[in-house]
Amino acid sequence: MRHFHVLIVDDEIHSIRGVQAGVNWEKYNISTVHTAHNLKQAQEVFLMNQVDILLCDIEMPRGSGLDLLKWVREHYPSTEAVFLTCHSDFTYAKQALQLRSLNYLLKPVDYQELEEVIQEALEKIKKEHEAKMVEESYQQLKESHFSVLKERFWLDLIQQVVPSTADKIEEHMKHHHVSYPESTTFLPVLFHVQRWRKVLSVHEEKVRENTLQKAVLEVITEHEMYAHVVNIETGYVLVILPKSNTVNMEELSNNINLFISQFSQYFSCDICGYIGKQVRIQEVMSMVQNLQELDRNNVTETNKLIFKNEKKGLCSSPNLPFSEWTSLMKSGPKEKFLEVISKYFEEWKKVDYISAQSLHLFYQDFLQLVFYVLQVKGIQANQVYSQNLLTEKPQKVLRSLNSLQEWVIYIADVAMNQLHVPQEKGSVVDIVKKFIRDHLGEQRLTREEIAKYVYLNPDYLTRVFKKQTGLSLSDYLQQQRIEYAKKLLVETNSPVSEVALAAGYSNFSYFSTIFKKSTELNPMEFRKMSLFSEKS
Repeated sequence: MRHFHVLIVDDEIHSIRGVQAGVNWEKYNISTVHTAHNLKQAQEVFLMNQVDILLCDIEMPRGSGLDLLKWVREHYPSTEAVFLTCHSDFTYAKQALQLRSLNYLLKPVDYQELEEVIQEALEKIKKEHEAKMVEESYQQLKESHFSVLKERFWLDLIQQVVPSTADKIEEHMKHHHVSYPESTTFLPVLFHVQRWRKVLSVHEEKVRENTLQKAVLEVITEHEMYAHVVNIETGYVLVILPKSNTVNMEELSNNINLFISQFSQYFSCDICGYIGKQVRIQEVMSMVQNLQELDRNNVTETNKLIFKNEKKGLCSSPNLPFSEWTSLMKSGPKEKFLEVISKYFEEWKKVDYISAQSLHLFYQDFLQLVFYVLQVKGIQANQVYSQNLLTEKPQKVLRSLNSLQEWVIYIADVAMNQLHVPQEKGSVVDIVKKFIRDHLGEQRLTREEIAKYVYLNPDYLTRVFKKQTGLSLSDYLQQQRIEYAKKLLVETNSPVSEVALAAGYSNFSYFSTIFKKSTELNPMEFRKMSLFSEKS
């Protein structure tokens, strides 16, 4: 079992002795507790010993605790730090957070609370160590399967850095120490994650994309040991299979279909694979472009393998009944119009072949229809919808027929609510509430950002939201953030500063003020009272 090491830094000897005596160090496998009385002594301890956790005062002679932590962050970034201080000045707390201090405790220290913080620090150290080990293992696995030079060569070829001519490719291969027998042909297979079904942070999405590349590498190289896997852009992984004979397409297809089924289910996503034909190396780029075109025009299929040689019928879509829909929009009711739209899409889905171009054309025609009816009724589109709807094509909406259908029904619903006074709570408010719940921790979440997400004018959205909920957007956002903070205070041991950040407040003092105004208790009082109630 791993043992840990702590350094206590304070210019007051009795403070150090109090912490030494007040904490049960053995309980947390802490074998060594070093002490220092100033910045220089602390630096000497770091230079001579391993320090996992730093417990430090802020105001000291000959260098403050903040100065020490700046130095530690430069030289020992993995050390966790906790400040113990007599000063509640928020300026200190803010600097501590900026230096990635785990917590900020006021003297006299509650030793039980300090032990909880120490336990939290150790758990964080263990998790980071485990993550580092996993990352190192993955890097070793990656390096053992293909070289950086080969990956660079294929990226250059796919991204057209090198011309697709036999002589230029041969020259580039020699430069990258890559060689294949003259008879070798190459089979490209393209994988695309069309969407993650769960809301992910940027970091989580990046981790999953790395997992996709690793998983593709494992499943393909299990049967094709010389395969090259290249991450060509976000959400896309390309596999190149060098072959000296004809590929057993049935066996390969079965393996890929099994992989798609398992990956989509386990990682809760929609993913498609596109398989080309065996070609010479100078034709690889052209074949990859064909697969990318297949993907762009795949607006109906998910979680399956699609072949380059699959024949498609003529691209078509039902004619948009401009007059009928215009009349329905003007007269209502909304439910009838939405029902007609749904039936239109159900008929469209029966068409043999639907291309991305047909979705773009419908998108333009539908927007023209909506804007025309609003204008006839004396309503300007920019009074209802946000600027991004008027000027930008929503790429996610045009990615699939189902996404387009959801978007069309939503846009029609908003327009009909403006043209005909709604009797019931509208779907827009529900969408906004969910968006706020999913993004509570984002400090820059504003009325404008929320309105942009639902393609609405901010003023119009504010009026609709307040009319249906009785609260302004800002009041509702603050209410939800406080409720989330209360939940974290009761259900987790996270420091109050972390709770504030998680709830979307970067200013700790402001968070405490707002929290007390809402609950009549400060965050620590609320947590203690909740724990007392549970025990009772």
